[in-house]
Amino acid sequence: MRRLLRDRQFVLLFFGQAVNMFGDRALLIVLAIFVKDLTGSDSMAGVVLVLLSLPSFIAPLTGLLVDRFPRRATMIVNDLVAAVLVLSLLLVRHPGDLWIVFVVTFGYGVSNQVFNAARGGLVHSMLPSELLGDANGLFGSFSQGLRIIGPLLGAALFTAMGLSAVAVLDAGTFLVSVLVLLALRRAPDLTRSGEREREREPGGLTRDLTAGIRHILRDAELRAGVVALGLALGAAGLINSAMFAAVDQGLDRPPAFVGVIAAFEGGGAIVGGLITGTLIRRYGEQRTAAVGFASSAFGLLLVIPTSVVSVCVSGVFVGFSIPVFMVATTTLVQRRTEAGLQGRALTAMDALIDLPFVASMAVGAFIIRFVEFRLIYAFSAVAFAAVAAYVLLSRRGSPVAAGETG
Repeated sequence: MRRLLRDRQFVLLFFGQAVNMFGDRALLIVLAIFVKDLTGSDSMAGVVLVLLSLPSFIAPLTGLLVDRFPRRATMIVNDLVAAVLVLSLLLVRHPGDLWIVFVVTFGYGVSNQVFNAARGGLVHSMLPSELLGDANGLFGSFSQGLRIIGPLLGAALFTAMGLSAVAVLDAGTFLVSVLVLLALRRAPDLTRSGEREREREPGGLTRDLTAGIRHILRDAELRAGVVALGLALGAAGLINSAMFAAVDQGLDRPPAFVGVIAAFEGGGAIVGGLITGTLIRRYGEQRTAAVGFASSAFGLLLVIPTSVVSVCVSGVFVGFSIPVFMVATTTLVQRRTEAGLQGRALTAMDALIDLPFVASMAVGAFIIRFVEFRLIYAFSAVAFAAVAAYVLLSRRGSPVAAGETG
C-alpha cells in the first residue's frame, strides 16, 4: 500500500474518484426518496433500483465502447455527459415530470458502468500487476465507507434544500473528476493495435461484442472465479428482504435499525478493502476470494441466534467479506486480461454477477412471505460456504497464479 500511495498519478486519480463516488452515493439514495415523496408509492421508489441495474443487459456495448477509445478521454466525456444529465433534474417540478427522474436514473446506471470499466482499464495501464489488488482494495474500501456517510449527507441536504441542491452537488463532483483527469495527461493509457482491421473482417463486430464473455468462459481460472462470485451474489440477493424480517420479527426493532447494521457493515468493509491487496499478494486471488466467501458464510450464520449483538457482529463479518471477494475477483479479471480487452471483460463480469443478484432479489421478495427468515439466512450461509469450497477445489486443477506464494 505504501508503494501505491507514493505513485503521485494514482493518488491524484484516487482523489478525483473519491469526490466522484461521494456525489454518487449522495444522489442515488435521494432519487429513491424523492420518487417516494413525489408519488407516495414504495413500488415506484423501487423502480429506481431496477433502472440502475438494467444497464447490465447492454454490457457488451458499453464494454466495446470502453475498449475503442483511450480510457482517460472516455472518462472525461462520460463525466461531462453525466453532469449534464444530472442537472436535468432541475427541471422536475411535479409528478408529471417523473419520467425525467427515470431517464436520469437509467442514464446514471449506464454512466457508472462505462466509468467503472474505463477506470479499471486505466488503473491496469497505470500500475504494475502486483499493485492492482491494493488499488482496487482502496477504491472498494472507500466506496463501502461512503455507504454510511454519503446517503446520510445526501438525505440531509435533500431535506434541507431539495433535489436541486443534491443534483448541483453531484454535477460539481463530476466536474472535479474531469479536472483531475485532465491533469493526468502523462498517465499510461490504452494503445490500440489491429482493432480497426478486425472490425472490417466478416463477423468482426459480433466477435468484438462477445469477446469479453468468451474470454472469461474460455479461461478456466477466470470462469471459476466469476461463476463463484455470481453464485454467491445469487444467494446474497435473498437476504435483502430477509434482513428486514430479521430486524422486525427477530429483533423486534423498527426498520430504521437496518441503518445501524449497515454502519457495522461499513466498518467491516473499510477494513476488508484495505487488507485485500496484502491477502492477494500472499495467497493469490482465488484463495483470497475464498476467505471472503467463508467470512460471509460465518457472518450470515450469526444472524440465526437473532440477538442485537450477534446481528451487529454479523454485519462486521459480512461487510468485511464484500470488498474481499469483489476486489479479488476484479483483480483476477484485470490480471488475466490484455489491455485492449479490459473494458469488455470487466463489463462482462458485471453482467454475469448482476443478473443472478437481481433475479434472486425478486425471488427473495416473494419467498419471504412463506419462508422463515432464519431458513433463508441458513441457506445463504451454506451457499457461501459451498462457493468457498468450490473456489479452493477449482484452484487445484489450474496453474498457480502469478503472485501467489502459497
